[in-house]
Amino acid sequence: MTARRFRRCTLELADGRYDEAVGTLLDLGVTGWQERLPVLTFWVSDDVWEARPIQDGLLALRDLGRLYCEAEAGGWEEHWRAFHHPVTVGQVTVRPPWSAPVGGTLDVVIEIGMAFGTGSHVTTRQCIDALAGLPRGGVLDAGTGTGVLALAAMRLGFAPVFAFDNDPEALVQAEENARRNGLRPLLFGADATDPAVDLPVADILVANIALKPIVALGARYAGALAAGEAHPHWAVLAGLLQDQVAEAEAAFAGYRRCAEDTEGEWTCLVLEAPDGR
Repeated sequence: MTARRFRRCTLELADGRYDEAVGTLLDLGVTGWQERLPVLTFWVSDDVWEARPIQDGLLALRDLGRLYCEAEAGGWEEHWRAFHHPVTVGQVTVRPPWSAPVGGTLDVVIEIGMAFGTGSHVTTRQCIDALAGLPRGGVLDAGTGTGVLALAAMRLGFAPVFAFDNDPEALVQAEENARRNGLRPLLFGADATDPAVDLPVADILVANIALKPIVALGARYAGALAAGEAHPHWAVLAGLLQDQVAEAEAAFAGYRRCAEDTEGEWTCLVLEAPDGR
């Protein structure tokens, strides 16, 4: 089997263009990147390099700074590893397989692959912290990536835990990470923006994803709430830049904000449905 090849892209941002760059990367479906501001580094598979949406997205990024893309000679995994260190959030430690467990914490082992979710990104930390403060019950992890939030939720005592992604590679990585941890979240492929897709209803929705799928999920569950149909009681929404918060919250009509955490450019909202549960 021929190994997949990637292009490594390095974007040196102009002043004040970080928000736009991250928004464009998320819209492109880039599932992870390195940050050494003002430089962002990300990888694009040769399988999709010539696709029109990718080329249009790269063109948009060129307007935000200096963009250089070249064939990755190999060893991108080692580049990722340099950024992957143990991270402890409350009771939970997320660590790579080559790091030792941290005593006295709940252990989540994550091999990163090319999927988003190492535990080190602020949005992942915000979600773990928010989950830890919620009543235990079922969780639906939208856009699971490496599976880090689904696995952290299981370590914290949530059950059942459902997790989905629209990226087959991410689902493979999430399944492998579940096996590493001896856990069995219910993983499946789905597109959060498709209103025709059936999604299991859990007590808590956690969505650390781009604005567009968050808004689509909001429309789904706001409609269910208004119709008296099954819906999550809690929604943990992350991956939101500060100027996206109002639109995300408005999509979940009928829910009320009960917590907000902002760190740097990123905001995490916790919303609650007023149904007395």
